[in-house]
Amino acid sequence: MWSEEQLKIIQSNEKTIQVIAGAGSGKTATMVGLLEEREKNSQFRPDKTLVITFTKKATKEFKDRCLKKNLSNQYRISTFHAFCFRILKKFHSAYKSKTLKLLPENLKWKETKSFFHPYRFVIGGIPFPVLLKNKGKEFKKISEDLYIRYVNFLKNYKLQHSYFELEDILEDFKECLLCSPDLLDSLRSSIQSVIVDEFQDTDPVQLEILKIMNPSSLVVVGDDWQAIYGFRGADPWPFLNFESYFPDVKKFYLSTNFRSVRDIILHSQIPILKNKFQIQKKILNHRKDIGIFQVITVSKNTNYLSDYYNDLPKDTTVLVRTNFRKHIWKTSGVSESKISTIHSAKGLEYPSVLVDLTAGWGKAKDVDIEEERRILYVALSRAETSLSVLVPENPKDGDVSKEFATYFQKREFLPKLALRLFSI
Repeated sequence: MWSEEQLKIIQSNEKTIQVIAGAGSGKTATMVGLLEEREKNSQFRPDKTLVITFTKKATKEFKDRCLKKNLSNQYRISTFHAFCFRILKKFHSAYKSKTLKLLPENLKWKETKSFFHPYRFVIGGIPFPVLLKNKGKEFKKISEDLYIRYVNFLKNYKLQHSYFELEDILEDFKECLLCSPDLLDSLRSSIQSVIVDEFQDTDPVQLEILKIMNPSSLVVVGDDWQAIYGFRGADPWPFLNFESYFPDVKKFYLSTNFRSVRDIILHSQIPILKNKFQIQKKILNHRKDIGIFQVITVSKNTNYLSDYYNDLPKDTTVLVRTNFRKHIWKTSGVSESKISTIHSAKGLEYPSVLVDLTAGWGKAKDVDIEEERRILYVALSRAETSLSVLVPENPKDGDVSKEFATYFQKREFLPKLALRLFSI
């Protein structure tokens, strides 16, 4: 049932485990197998085991898999924010208040606009979400003092009107742990084992919380190649350099891709191997059947996107970089159910995929190119049997899509990659 790699993880008794799991490698099944083994051997009580997932959907999937395996229903399975919020509701005075509510996005941007109006000529035309993402990285380049004033303005506004944001939950929870030894002792007593899924998308505050909690057993699972949430403040560095935070870690790899055919695995890695900061890994194919990989070049314009789509298998899903690009595909005649942004498709898989590189990727000077390559990798690795890449014939200089189109048009290091990965 289990591969040799999976069995090593499931049977491991190490205190701290890092699982580097490639796309389609069965990481969720392996984690459920780990719980099953521990439950069978009574290693950790289910009610003292916390499983942290990245989304509500992933939480439900994990619970469903445990149910199918007839495992205990006492495992604490939730997102990081939901777990911290439940603790804060018991121990933090502000969160005990019945009037406390989540700050709506539209209201946040309304108040932000009012604050920025006097400084509009200093800021220029940079959109607020771009200005404020990654802890105000771009904002600080313009004026660090103004950024601090804005942070204090928003903080005071939330206090006055009983609002909170998701990022506040983590910061407040961390402060509670640092300021309340009794709470920390109680938490360590009630939670002995922690499993964190999608650890490559952990932000620095989540990492600090885990270090403070210091559970008897910690298992983190992830793939640095799929770290695509920088705009939310996530940072792949804790996963890349995990041993510097937890020196006693034992590393395991899940190398076999059960999802995709060989050619798709091979071509998916072309962009990601250009990244300087990554964990080197060898991805092996399990499936032996022959699939399809093709590059489709758009010669003039993309006004008739449905024409390209209609030539593909009927079960093809189009993956795009932005919601606006999704709208363009929809207006061209492709069903909305067959179009998804890449971020929404993360964690999913499709029999046939068309990745749109013709528009929506922005200028190379304005983005983290290593993250953009990771986003492209996520898109490419969703495909099971058929993968098509739509590229512009004459991409504009400076566009991210020009670099990406070049990979597939020239296949610049495909033979070398094939030799390294598959010994052919």
